[in-house]
Amino acid sequence: MEFSCTRQELTEGVSAVLRAVSARPPIPILTGIYMEVQESHLRLLATDMELGIEYTIPIRATQTGTTVVNAKIFSEMVRRLPDGPVTFRVDESHLLKVRFFGSELTLHTMNPLEFPVLPHIVEGQQISFTQGQFKEMTRLIGFAASTDESRPWFTGILWDLQVDHIKWIATDTHRLALLQGHYLEGSIQEERQIILSSKTLIDVARLLHDEESAIELTITKSQVLMETAQMRVILRIIEGQYPKYQQVIPKDYKTRITVKVKALLEAVDRAALASIGKEGSNIIKVTMEGNILTIRSNSPEVGHIHEEVFVDMDGESIPIAFNYRYLQEALKVLSVEDIHIDLTGPLVPGVIRPIGEERYLYLIVPVRTV
Repeated sequence: MEFSCTRQELTEGVSAVLRAVSARPPIPILTGIYMEVQESHLRLLATDMELGIEYTIPIRATQTGTTVVNAKIFSEMVRRLPDGPVTFRVDESHLLKVRFFGSELTLHTMNPLEFPVLPHIVEGQQISFTQGQFKEMTRLIGFAASTDESRPWFTGILWDLQVDHIKWIATDTHRLALLQGHYLEGSIQEERQIILSSKTLIDVARLLHDEESAIELTITKSQVLMETAQMRVILRIIEGQYPKYQQVIPKDYKTRITVKVKALLEAVDRAALASIGKEGSNIIKVTMEGNILTIRSNSPEVGHIHEEVFVDMDGESIPIAFNYRYLQEALKVLSVEDIHIDLTGPLVPGVIRPIGEERYLYLIVPVRTV
């Protein structure tokens, strides 16, 4: 096996598949990256048996073949290579020789026959999205998922697959984000709900660079295959019963606040300073009077902060308290200038709705302060 390429070409592929290498693999071979030299491409593959990522890059092949290299060592070596052409060759002793500018590195390899083969998925429900739409979904939804592994279904994003549209939902039980989208191609014959790892979906989105090109999905009973021109990702569907999200979204409101995202975010950022000290509880208190929304926070260590933001208010004044982080994180991902905040009562979840973007909403559970 022998090929040559540049560091830049190899870095992109290695960085992609490295996301599927487990820190605690069940078998030693899974510490590696599988490499297959084809006529004009190098196929890189890594898996932790829950997630598999395959990435293809163009190379100049001298001899086809396969090998497996330690992922951590190989990725560090690639990162430290100089710019310019690099030659890789596996000799008769199964050692990988790396040559560049008169220098040579030698790395041990593993038996490629021991590396598990990714399943070849051809049957299942097939849909596609633009890569830009996929990235938008992870940006607007992914942050609301839980990081508590004891309830794995909350660490994922729910895909509520309807015949001609989809709803993506994430919640950690303190807040909930929902986005509706349409398929670029394909449709769902049998409506169903699946849960996919939020972390993995965010990682996949970071590997997408062409906003208009498609990412194609094949959905089976237990797995999902995602494909682009360069990449294949196979991930398991998370088992578990997702809560009935429709039941927690208020159907009406008593008060609607219209506010500039930038002004509100800046006020929340400053108010957060007095709620994150040693005695702080991340709580900000919100009141309304006329066209003024007041945000207060207090900490024995830091002091007291009082912020005022100009708003349009339709309805009665409802005092309410939130964990500032849940409000702050939602405001940061929005790309619109103005939002509605719909309130029903001091202990009823508030709903943020971007103006001009009816596909998205964000629900935040208030904090009881008395």
